[in-house]
Amino acid sequence: MAVALNQTNNTDSVTIFRLAGEIGSSEMDAVLRMMNDVILKNRSEMVLNFAHVSHVALDAISTLAQRKERFRALGGDIKLVGLAPYVANLFKLVGALSYFEILSSEEEAVARFES
Repeated sequence: MAVALNQTNNTDSVTIFRLAGEIGSSEMDAVLRMMNDVILKNRSEMVLNFAHVSHVALDAISTLAQRKERFRALGGDIKLVGLAPYVANLFKLVGALSYFEILSSEEEAVARFES
């Protein structure tokens, strides 16, 4: 199953990606290309909503953690919302759960950027 991606800009500075399905290496590559497009628009604050994600490949999580470093170098960050327990355990398995700020809603994540 491929990843579905819905991009929305709720504020002037924060970009929200709503992910769905199973995210493997090729699907993460598609997400990274979209993230690059966001960076090229001088936007470095991103929320990734995992509410409808059923699985994430471990190497895809590692790749996402590396991309977070690029966002931080640009003065931004990546925040995660909607991690199901199974998906959260995958992040924990690769040591990335504590690396990301995980919030309960898109609104809360956006508010963290604005504060």
